[in-house]
Amino acid sequence: MGRLQDKVILINGAGSGIGKACAEEYAREGARVVVASQSKSSEPVAAGIVEAGGDAHAYSADIANEEAVKGMVDFTLDTYGRVDVLHNNAAMTGNEIVMRDIDVANMDVDLWDRTMAVNLRGPMLCAKHVIPHMLEQGGGSIITTGSTKALQGDIGQTAYGASKAGVHNLTYNIAAQYGKQGIRANVLMVGLVLSGAMEDNFPEAIRDLMLRHKLTPFIGTPEDCAKAAVFLASDESRYTTGQDLHVDGGYSNHAPSLAEFRDMFAAMAKGEEQPG
Repeated sequence: MGRLQDKVILINGAGSGIGKACAEEYAREGARVVVASQSKSSEPVAAGIVEAGGDAHAYSADIANEEAVKGMVDFTLDTYGRVDVLHNNAAMTGNEIVMRDIDVANMDVDLWDRTMAVNLRGPMLCAKHVIPHMLEQGGGSIITTGSTKALQGDIGQTAYGASKAGVHNLTYNIAAQYGKQGIRANVLMVGLVLSGAMEDNFPEAIRDLMLRHKLTPFIGTPEDCAKAAVFLASDESRYTTGQDLHVDGGYSNHAPSLAEFRDMFAAMAKGEEQPG
């Protein structure tokens, strides 16, 4: 406890999942947190932190919109006077998005553009408006939630994977451009994690397939990601910048075949029995 005592952390995409877990863990470690999301889903998260004795405020903003981002950063500064950590976690996710984010020849261009706007333009805009304040105060830490899909081809999620690849390179550029001024930038590179409704409704066959390709005997949770995020936010990582911190159960450590995925989804689409 207290590893982030009195640090001010602005985290977007924090209404559920990994973002929610990170916001709560930041607060437990003593941080003052602005919990942001596009909808009002951040409000119960912030309320829960306050109820538990922490210090948090909710804010709603579409991070693809520059004026909205500026308003979010200004709110953080007006509320707490500084920004020690920016955590870019917001991304286009959810079953409806995943089902539309398919192969290149059948790509919905509007979905592609919106994915790039939220997943890549959003982190750039947040960094653009936070970095000047970090420079004035002598430094800070920028964390961006990345994905194993940034480094791998897949049979789907083309837009998501491409946007996350851009996020990784954006992070490396921030680290290179502002490292000497005390700003660190790292990627929290996550694989599949299960929580809440997703854990209850996740197809068992796909769960078993993913588990076979992980090096741990279990599939992780958002809380596992949050523990790693605390390290990147804290002064314990002061000598760590421009890096990908893999929190994926070893999935990206080796080369799992995607053939099983292809066969499984093909069978599911036809309503056939899923291959073992």
